[in-house]
Order: sequence, then C-alpha cells, then structure tokens
Amino acid sequence: MSYSPLPSSATTVSDLRDWANREVQRISTALISNAQITIPVLTAEPSKPQVGQVVIADGTNWNPGSGRGLYYYDSVWIHIA
Repeated sequence: MSYSPLPSSATTVSDLRDWANREVQRISTALISNAQITIPVLTAEPSKPQVGQVVIADGTNWNPGSGRGLYYYDSVWIHIA
C-alpha cells in the first residue's frame, strides 16, 4: 500500500471532518489498487529477517531447508508451500 496523509489546513470541526473523510477515501483507494501482491524470488537470505516476513526462496542459491518455495520467518525459516 502506498499512502501518505495530506496535511490538514482545517480550522473548524467541519473542515477537519471533511479532511478525514477524504483521507479515508484515499486509504481505501490505495488498498484496492494494491489488492495483488507479487513476492520476488530471492537468491539469498535477507540480511536482517524479521519475524513474520514472507519470502520465496529460489532453492538453488538460497535453500532455507525445503528447496524452492514460500517461507515465513519465526526465528527460523519455515516452509509454507
């Protein structure tokens, strides 16, 4: 999702409400436009893996244990599929 809030120049509660409504619409649009996710195939382990990170290993240059496939990190790489 690519979203950065626009600054508010609201001076009244009504202006603030209008700004918040526009921002919610922008967030919704950003979520809908990014409904598909492409995970790149990695040829090396990430240098600083984070708990919950999901990757696809190529299985040749980088094999976390079960060959090519989808893995998530939870102190070790766990094969998903």
